[in-house]
Amino acid sequence: MTDYSVSDARRISTSARRLIQAGRTWLFHLVILLWSLPFGLVIITLFQIWRPPPVVRWTLRLWSTGFVAAARWITGVNYVLEGMENIPAQPVIFVCNHQSYWESIAFTAFFPHINVVSKAGAMDIPVFGWGLRHAPMIPVHRDRRGGNLRRIVRDARASLAGGRNILFFPEGTRVPPGARRRYQRGLEMLYRECGVAIVPVAHNAGLCWAEGFRTKHAGLITIRFLPPVAPHGDPRQVTVGIERLLNGEKDTLAALPAREA
Repeated sequence: MTDYSVSDARRISTSARRLIQAGRTWLFHLVILLWSLPFGLVIITLFQIWRPPPVVRWTLRLWSTGFVAAARWITGVNYVLEGMENIPAQPVIFVCNHQSYWESIAFTAFFPHINVVSKAGAMDIPVFGWGLRHAPMIPVHRDRRGGNLRRIVRDARASLAGGRNILFFPEGTRVPPGARRRYQRGLEMLYRECGVAIVPVAHNAGLCWAEGFRTKHAGLITIRFLPPVAPHGDPRQVTVGIERLLNGEKDTLAALPAREA
């Protein structure tokens, strides 16, 4: 009879868990595909002739809520919101680190009328991207840098005046836990021109949510809303301070046991 060491048993157990989690990830993608079909049908039919933005946003929120719930129940990716008391009653600019597409979708579930500053290419993604386009959200065209900033500020001011919060990812792209990327100029301009508070948001979604079809890792994502930064301060100092604050917070969250082995 073969004797297995404790280390052998642990390796077998770890491999089995990884295999099960990979299967749960593929089941999740299948469920989201099926969940998306009726929404896609509505978008390519009804929304071609009638798509009031508030209706589009509530529809997008329903789809996103299903996405977040499926992630929780199928892949075991849960979340906790900390610091909700730091969100003022009036519209604000959420400034958030970016690690995966999970947080982009989750924010449209948490805040029904949020306006996400998103790369234009994301708006071509079936269902979710179409919802972003018609919500409407604020597109960023990579090849129009100067024009982008002026239009982003103009659209953000209009959205804030209409009662919509703004979600801005100052890193400009996904940055994995523990990594750094210099903040873009857009944050400084938004703060200077919009005249509203900024609520910094840090999270560790990248520990659980791998990109594409790679295996998602069961665990707890922490989303931390930090105290608001009052408007009308020195834009450069505020931008530098937020960058330093969020980098420190996301490093702290990256050390949390968010991911199962």
